[in-house]
Amino acid sequence: MEEKLRTFIALELGQKQVQTLATYTQQLQNKFPSGFRWVKPGHMHLTLKFFGEISPKQLETVSNVLAQVCLNIKPFNLRVEGCGAFPNWRSPRTIWAGLTPVQEVQSLHHQMDEALAQVGFQPEGRRFSPHLTLCRVSDYVDQQLVGELEKAMQTSPIPPMDPWEVKEVVFIKSRLQPGGPVYTPLAKFEFNLKTKV
Repeated sequence: MEEKLRTFIALELGQKQVQTLATYTQQLQNKFPSGFRWVKPGHMHLTLKFFGEISPKQLETVSNVLAQVCLNIKPFNLRVEGCGAFPNWRSPRTIWAGLTPVQEVQSLHHQMDEALAQVGFQPEGRRFSPHLTLCRVSDYVDQQLVGELEKAMQTSPIPPMDPWEVKEVVFIKSRLQPGGPVYTPLAKFEFNLKTKV
């Protein structure tokens, strides 16, 4: 039987942005060590599409689609800006950092979703909201702690960061381990550098 792989497509951050977010989230983690599962700095990325488990044949199909879609995309800049909680701060499941501008990411996601739908991968029902997951909130968390975290992030927001240039998408394998997932890049697909303005 074919071994299926748990995979997703993502945009990676610039090195400086990862370092700034790592310092910021470490300070929060020191204040709020329990009730929140903080994302390791090396795992921070913008997820474009999560597949769950797919077969080697589907892996090849997705790779072909990504290579084709990326021919139509030109490099663009992104900046980390703002933060929030999904679905909201009253009952959060995920704490996130925002990205701006989102038009280019939305356009990339739309083109990718349409192309993947043509080869059998159904789009997600919910609206795509580009974000970076900073932590996931445990079911047992004290609601007072959530309020304190929200206040801490409002009074000491994410430091201003320079934008970074996004030039490729990454197809990543995720292996679940007791200590958290292990991410391995399977392939990278460059945008059409010739179309850069």
